[in-house]
Amino acid sequence: MLLSSSMFSTPSVSNLVTPAEDPSVINAPLSNVADAVNAVLEKRHPLAFVQKARGIKERIIRFTPSWFSVTMGTGIQNSLLFNLPWTTTHPFFRAIGAVFLAIDMVLFISFSALTIARYIMYPEIFIALLFHDTHSLFLGTIPMGFVTIVTGIALLGQDYNIGGGINPVLIASGLWWLALAMAVFTACVVPYAMFTRHSHSTERLTAAWLLPIIASITVAAWMVRSGSTISRLLIQHSYHSYALTILLASYIMDGIGLLLAAMIMAIYFQRLAVHHLPARDVIISTFLPLGPCGQGGYALIELSPCSEQFTQQGRNAMTLFPLLAAAHPNNEAYASLAAVGGAMYGAALVSGLMLWGLGLWWLFHAVVTVSSHYVTYDIAFNMGAWGVTFPLGSLALLTFSLGNSFDSLFFKVIASGMTLVVFTMWWLVAIPTTRGFFSGTLFEAPCLSTLPEDYARRILEGKRQFHAQEKGGALAGDSSKGGEQV
Repeated sequence: MLLSSSMFSTPSVSNLVTPAEDPSVINAPLSNVADAVNAVLEKRHPLAFVQKARGIKERIIRFTPSWFSVTMGTGIQNSLLFNLPWTTTHPFFRAIGAVFLAIDMVLFISFSALTIARYIMYPEIFIALLFHDTHSLFLGTIPMGFVTIVTGIALLGQDYNIGGGINPVLIASGLWWLALAMAVFTACVVPYAMFTRHSHSTERLTAAWLLPIIASITVAAWMVRSGSTISRLLIQHSYHSYALTILLASYIMDGIGLLLAAMIMAIYFQRLAVHHLPARDVIISTFLPLGPCGQGGYALIELSPCSEQFTQQGRNAMTLFPLLAAAHPNNEAYASLAAVGGAMYGAALVSGLMLWGLGLWWLFHAVVTVSSHYVTYDIAFNMGAWGVTFPLGSLALLTFSLGNSFDSLFFKVIASGMTLVVFTMWWLVAIPTTRGFFSGTLFEAPCLSTLPEDYARRILEGKRQFHAQEKGGALAGDSSKGGEQV
């Protein structure tokens, strides 16, 4: 049954009884308070709240795109470890990076299976998600998590000479176009839903608005990694025209994401100045502006088609524009491009330095804000904690790129220190996330409260029947074992 968009509405708060006011909660025994609270919340809306997701089916129902932030935070580890400038440590750290890439692939495939199952079993939930003010923004985490795997495949194949080096690059370039399509979808469809369906206010604005936009920058930036890019790898194997196509598409995507992100950060600055800091449960989102600063600057520098660092380090004797001009001597357009490549690289370096400075400014305020809240208040762990790893890792990538461009020990040391922090933060958030996944405490899906109540109750009834069948099967197994023993 297809449901019209007008049917998805949030219940009026004034008509709801809070758990603290409900007699069933007040008179409940201490041991049953949690169940009584859940019962009251279920009266509001059948799927409005759950303390713990029990069983695989309930996890599928409540599996939101925010889980893909785990793949983003895991994928950035692989990139940072491959970018470390200390050549004597490359075999060790790149082996660890390969392990993180494998973990990232397993996570992404598992999360994709849960997501596909969710929308096949309950297609109406996707509309509810898209029309939700907050959770729709996390759709941008899917292409960002995916593109970390795509570029990891290209880099790993080249580094370990898998399939002669070119086969993984061609596979990765094909998957990269899929990531680009997903990024275009989130960058266009989610803002359109914000314009037409969501209910936003300046006071409730958070940096999560950046998530569907940053995906465009990430697709452009992660096409390039530590001098071994999909485009440059294609150049090495004489796929010049295809490399130019990817290069131009990346510039366009970077323009979409970076300029829109600049607009949103300006609005976000006003929100912080007028309405002060965000609520405690979303305070980690103050790190998100680091993402467009780091990814945007990194993309501009690494996309530069005449990057001096590659000539100096012997990674590429020639770059794309001179190669195209040499291959087509009668083409005046290619000859002109070969002449402006150096200017593009110089402009990218200046832009990258300015974005790095802006990123440091946001980093200072994020660290001070989050630290003060952790000292003053007790902040419960949620999936928002992954909002630290990827943005900080993005700024570290830009720092690595600046260090390589200027051959600066200063930038290289800072970038290595950032890598250590990101690596440590990954463990600090991965352990409680794993615990929360298996215990079921991290499956918050407020978008379900916008579903029509009749449809929600059918989902709830189906879930109860599923649990009853599971229990019945378990009891039957126990009785059969008991009969055998007798």
